[in-house]
Amino acid sequence: MPSQNKAIIAGAIVSIAVFVYIMLSANLLPLLGLHLPLLPAMAYIKMGSATLAAFCCFWYFRGLKNALIGFFGICALFWTLEFLSGHFGMFGGTYSYTDAFPGPSIGGTPVLLGLEHYAYYFFMSYFIANLLVDGVIVSSQESWWKRALFVSFISSAIVVGIDMMADPVQVDYFNEWHWAAGSPYFGIPYGNYVGYILIYTIVLFAVKYLEIRLDARQIGPSLLVIGCIPLVMHFSRFLEYASTELPALTIIGCFTMLFPCILAGDRLLIYLGKSPAGV
Repeated sequence: MPSQNKAIIAGAIVSIAVFVYIMLSANLLPLLGLHLPLLPAMAYIKMGSATLAAFCCFWYFRGLKNALIGFFGICALFWTLEFLSGHFGMFGGTYSYTDAFPGPSIGGTPVLLGLEHYAYYFFMSYFIANLLVDGVIVSSQESWWKRALFVSFISSAIVVGIDMMADPVQVDYFNEWHWAAGSPYFGIPYGNYVGYILIYTIVLFAVKYLEIRLDARQIGPSLLVIGCIPLVMHFSRFLEYASTELPALTIIGCFTMLFPCILAGDRLLIYLGKSPAGV
C-alpha cells in the first residue's frame, strides 16, 4: 500500500479515536461513575477531529480533488443557508444562537456551523445511504441519475433522523439556540425537517453529479478499518444524544439513528466479505 494511503488511513483512525474519547469522557462514562481526563478546548478538538476524520474518508474513497471541493462547498453552502434561515426563516423557521454555541459568529451565525454540517450530517448520511441502498461504500455509476436521486433522498432522511436527536439536545439541553416559533416536538418547527429533506436531497444529488463529472475514484482497497468510520461516528453521536436523558429521545433515536446504523453496519460487513481486500 502506498505511504500516502497509509497516512490517510492513520489520520482517519487517530481522528475518530480522539472523537470517541471525547464522547466517552464527557458524556457516557460519567453516567457509569467513571471519569477520564477531559481534553482542553474540548469543543474545538471534538469538531476538528470529526472534520478531519470525515475529510480523510472522503479523500480515500473519492480522491483529493473531490474531497476538497466537497469540504469547502458543503461548509460554505450550509453556513450560508443557516444564516439565511436564522435571519429570514427561509428553511424551516427563524432562530437565534446563544453564547453556548462554541466558536465565533458572523452576523449572529456561528462559523463552525459549516463544519458541523460537513462532519455530522453530510459525511455520515452520504456513506450510510450508499450502504443501505446499494450495499457498497460508494455507489455505482450505472443509471446514475435515477440511483443518485434515490440515494440522495435516503441520505436526506438519514439527516432528518440525526437531527431529530441532535436538535432537542442542542436546544433543550445545551441551550445553544432558540426557535422563534415551536411545535409539540421539543419546540422545534416541523418545517425544519421538511427543509432538511429538500435541501439535502438536492445537495447530495449535486455532489454525486460532480463525482461523475470529475471522475471520482477510490485511491485504495475497501478496508474495514476506514470503511467503518462513518458508522463509528454515527453510533457515537447516538450515544452522546441518548446520554442526555431527555424524555423519550432515546426511544426516538433507536428508530431514527440506531437501527439505520446497525443495518448499514451489516451491509458493510457483507460488502467487505465479498471483496478480496475487505479486511
